[in-house]
Amino acid sequence: MKRITVFLLLLTILSVTLLAQASLKDIIITPTEPSSLTIQVWTNRALGATYYQGESIHIYFKTSQDAYVTLYDYTPEGSVRILFPNFFQQDNFVRGGEVYVIPNPSYNYNLVVSGQNGREVIEAVASTLPNVLPSTPKIKKQPFIEMPNALDFMKSLKIKIVGKPIAVATTYFYVGYVPRTGVVHFTSNPSGATLFVDGINEGKTPTDLRLAEGNHLAVFWQGMYHISKDFTVKAGAYQVISAVIPITPPTVSFNVKVNVSTSPYAALVFVNGKMLGISPCTIDLTPGVYEFTIVKPGYHTVVKTMTIKNPVTNFNLSLSRIGNYTYW
Repeated sequence: MKRITVFLLLLTILSVTLLAQASLKDIIITPTEPSSLTIQVWTNRALGATYYQGESIHIYFKTSQDAYVTLYDYTPEGSVRILFPNFFQQDNFVRGGEVYVIPNPSYNYNLVVSGQNGREVIEAVASTLPNVLPSTPKIKKQPFIEMPNALDFMKSLKIKIVGKPIAVATTYFYVGYVPRTGVVHFTSNPSGATLFVDGINEGKTPTDLRLAEGNHLAVFWQGMYHISKDFTVKAGAYQVISAVIPITPPTVSFNVKVNVSTSPYAALVFVNGKMLGISPCTIDLTPGVYEFTIVKPGYHTVVKTMTIKNPVTNFNLSLSRIGNYTYW
């Protein structure tokens, strides 16, 4: 029987693509609630390895518990491709502890790398409940479902799963070339923060990492708080990425009111990574330094670091539209 070959188009960082239009902060999902569920995703080569056009690729994943899983892939067309479930493997319920592979040898298809040189990013999201992740569009007679308007799609996805217990894992690889690298030193105050770089758990701060040149995203976790940092690595260079994580002592009473308003309204308001309201809203805080993230589908995400010290602080913001948005 003839075997079907599916060509996997690539996300390039060397031309005007999705990552040129938006930072990794807009597309990397960060869980906002603790969960006992974990997920791993990897390919048949080491993290950050190089594949050349025409080579076959296998993508593996495993959860710690029985769960429902969706794998998202970012493409140069500005869309999101759903790798799993797909036309061949349509059931996204998986058993904990078992390793799953795309393509599954029991099905009649291959996955072959093609397209431009660059970096391919794959993100796996899992939940123990069937109704937490958005349902996959009806499987048509095409290998993988493609979602238009990738940035809007991912923002909408984040809104739907915010505050819900999910597990997320990310992997990536390079196609057609071996990228040059630089060294990055990560530090935090307080030290000992859990560090994620491009969605990968890299241990505790302080630490040094050798990373490929190009854009990256660091997320520093300390308790229930996290700080995100976009940064660019230059080949052969050394740089320091640091974060001050303002953890509010539980014994200190709130004595500052922050009035947040946006135009248009109904934007999600995150403070130090935790959603605290929908604009317009009033948030009670203690004096200190905070990272505000404003998210609304169809509009550019805004991240601002603010020092809060006045009894009443007004935060007014006009959001800029990024294009037509279709709710789903």
